[in-house]
Amino acid sequence: MASGNFHKALEMTEPEERLQRLVKRRINVSKGEVNEYQADLEFRKCRMSLMYYLTHYVIIQDRVLQEQVAWQDWAHLTHLVNLVQAWADKKPREPMYLVIFKSRQMGASTIITAIGVWLATFFDSTKVIFQSKDERTASEMLERARFICEHHPKYLRLKIFPNQDDIAGFPATNSKIITIPSTEDAGKSTDATFVACDEWEAHRRAREGFAAVKPPMAKGGLFIGVSTVDKTNMESFPKEIWAGAKRGENGFIPLFWDYFQVPGRTEATWQRDTQGLSDYEREAQYPRNEKEALSAPKSLGYFNHDILDKMLAETRNPVDARYGGKVNIYTPSTTSRKFVMAVDSSEGVVDETVAIVADAQTSEDCASINGKMPLDESAKLIYEIYKEYNEPLICVERNASGLALIEKLKNLGIKNWFYSDAAKTKEGWFTASGANRDKMLLEFQEEILLRRKRIPIKDAILQMYHFAIIDGKPQAVRGRHDDWVMAEALLNMTIKSGIAYNQIRFYNFKYR
Repeated sequence: MASGNFHKALEMTEPEERLQRLVKRRINVSKGEVNEYQADLEFRKCRMSLMYYLTHYVIIQDRVLQEQVAWQDWAHLTHLVNLVQAWADKKPREPMYLVIFKSRQMGASTIITAIGVWLATFFDSTKVIFQSKDERTASEMLERARFICEHHPKYLRLKIFPNQDDIAGFPATNSKIITIPSTEDAGKSTDATFVACDEWEAHRRAREGFAAVKPPMAKGGLFIGVSTVDKTNMESFPKEIWAGAKRGENGFIPLFWDYFQVPGRTEATWQRDTQGLSDYEREAQYPRNEKEALSAPKSLGYFNHDILDKMLAETRNPVDARYGGKVNIYTPSTTSRKFVMAVDSSEGVVDETVAIVADAQTSEDCASINGKMPLDESAKLIYEIYKEYNEPLICVERNASGLALIEKLKNLGIKNWFYSDAAKTKEGWFTASGANRDKMLLEFQEEILLRRKRIPIKDAILQMYHFAIIDGKPQAVRGRHDDWVMAEALLNMTIKSGIAYNQIRFYNFKYR
């Protein structure tokens, strides 16, 4: 809160008698420090403004410099402070949920701890819960809170009782700060003002822990989950929350704090700070941007990420979107062109069906079908695009849903099939076996590396960032899908094999 607004802010926002009782319970004026009026004024200023409290009264330990230093109002921390202040000022309060992914050494643990101390020190009947991954982390968070409290001036310092490994009580305000492990029942059936999860990605029971504290939060509490990134697990609960927050679906506010948001950091300091770390550790611990942090490890990526960056910049919006975006046209069909179509099918429950049409000569993608849909709907849309694009050579993956889809497409009248056997009895291609799959993916990888493939579809490129060598095999990282990658690889194989087997013929005509 700006200093010019203090006069208005210090007007009583609640009954004077109640506020005075709270002030008098807390103020412990020391002789020669400040008088009672000054102590009362400082209490009110701190209560009304989290930023005032942080910049005037929070001292932290810098163990690298071996110094005690004042809290610094870096821009990314100030943004969080403003969000918390808006939540605290609202009458009645409404629940606020934040998820933060970050680089190392961003001041996150300190600001979260200081917010908890502010609430417990300047507000009555506060309960702060720090959820931690283990006892050591919990002890460190509570120790940090005690240090902040002990370095308040005497007129703001509260007696801490009880003062144990997992709880710090503040009798003057009937408040307490407690730590609990991330377990299924952690925080269950308890009320809370503020719940914070530090290094949320490392919590083994993150989903259950959040489910336990969410009901009391819904009454108007504050929840903050903050973490560096675990790049080997893309299906973690915090990432699930992050994805929903980015789509505006779950009420969370997503914040990303990259390495450069701390003042004074440059590319040179990044090189210095990450020296000796593997590429994987650099991306996870000191990400320079959101994409670097939340995509599959670049060092393990199956596709070259630098090339993907260039391809992503070349993607474009479809010229025609149909059926609510399930069908997208990028280059309209012309009667003079030959096309090829590949389908990675699904029954529409977990994975999406992806079908891609490409120009047989240029291999550029021209149209796509994608979405979770029943096989009958998939067949209808595929048949429609099949007819529109001059009945292209079509290849469907021969998995369980693919075989059912092939029969439906044959019943609709599709006849221009890619066969996986010389006798032409097996429509489509079986990609699940190691040899077929690895060969198909390797050939597609080469097309990307040599920039011979043009893909205007943004979703396809984005999915390729999350395709990596996991446990020695090319596959999507946990929590991500490979529908677009497999469809593109199948399409590439169909074009090459179709030409080689003379299933795709090109003709030149001379006009008089």
